[in-house]
Amino acid sequence: MKLRHFGSFACTLAFVTAHGLAQASPISFNESSCVSGSVSTSAITCVTKVANVNYSSTMTAWSAPNTGTGKFAAASLGYYAGSGIGILAAGESTANSQHAADNYNGTDAFLINFGANNFALNQISIGWFSGDADVSILRYNGTQAPTLGNSTVASLDSTAGWDWVGDYSTLSSSANGVLNFNDTGDIKTGSWWLVSAYNSAYSTVPVTGVFGDGNDYFKLNGFGGQLVTVTPPPQPPVPPTKVPEPASFALFGIALVGFAAARRKWQAK
Repeated sequence: MKLRHFGSFACTLAFVTAHGLAQASPISFNESSCVSGSVSTSAITCVTKVANVNYSSTMTAWSAPNTGTGKFAAASLGYYAGSGIGILAAGESTANSQHAADNYNGTDAFLINFGANNFALNQISIGWFSGDADVSILRYNGTQAPTLGNSTVASLDSTAGWDWVGDYSTLSSSANGVLNFNDTGDIKTGSWWLVSAYNSAYSTVPVTGVFGDGNDYFKLNGFGGQLVTVTPPPQPPVPPTKVPEPASFALFGIALVGFAAARRKWQAK
């Protein structure tokens, strides 16, 4: 069992275009703007203002059985100063490891809504952890709000609007518990993101190497991303209007002279 301490619960947004990262002031959500002091709550909303613009993200908690046909059910969020935010599923013990996001008796997950379908989550950080703290991350880009209660862990990736982003191992040994991802190549975006304790059923990729079901516990103390601006590809220049060449004008003039002569001859008869 390990314990990490971080000074703030931080979420940083930046703005990027399809052609690279644009410099922008970071937008950070700290503990005072994300929690209300409640030990257990159904949702946490973070609000901050940068350059007179308000930004917000709203987090809820969910849990589903690790196997079988059991579907996701709403759980509770708990804030633990110095350790981060954890999840307490219905019927779970309040013992320390059980109020983390874990995959022991069920798979716990944070569902975070950024309110913008061009948001690309690309960083999370953990506070308290136990085991090796593997995570699974999915995004939702549907037009309506997701309904997790209709899905199981195994069926979520095939549910309309959901897309598995990746499984990421061993956050417990990463620098300061920080995971960076989804920041190169085909960057994925969505209004809603699921940050879950690892479960191989999300991707149906068999457990291998460092991944393992049932031994991952962590509390979330930061997440960040960027708003992706899609710029249209450059359009080809419009070709200039073709101007008749001088020879064309000369031929046209000869034709007019001939027409006029023929008309005078016809009128003289």
